[in-house]
Amino acid sequence: MPTDFDELDKKIIDTLKRDARTPVAQIAKSLSVPRTTVQERINRLCEKGVIKSFTVVTDYEKLGRSATAFVLVSFMPGMERSQREVAVEIAALENVQEVYLISGDWDILVKVRAGSISEIGRLVIDKIREIKGVSKTLTCAVFDTVKEEV
Repeated sequence: MPTDFDELDKKIIDTLKRDARTPVAQIAKSLSVPRTTVQERINRLCEKGVIKSFTVVTDYEKLGRSATAFVLVSFMPGMERSQREVAVEIAALENVQEVYLISGDWDILVKVRAGSISEIGRLVIDKIREIKGVSKTLTCAVFDTVKEEV
């Protein structure tokens, strides 16, 4: 963390990452500091962009989207569009959760969730591979998630 953030900020962030609905008074009590101090710290962390948003952690299995895969995408230069434009188009597809521009043998990393591996296959074959600028893909199915940061 940058030097203008201290251990108390880190503890507040860790608490909110576990459950963003934790009341300020409860955080203050657990850290033995005044409630106003915690509220001021949270406000400052939000203003500085350290805390970007408060969100919901979804149980995708209960939503019928238990299959997860990572798709590596190779970009084909010379298609009159940039790698970033291809990534933005991929990001707009249904069931695409995360898209990263990466270094190495592949150019784009995509995290997808769907109801089945077959559904992910259709997404890759019928949608991602059809995007102008996509050269090839490699799909890695997830067997189990050991740790996932939200």
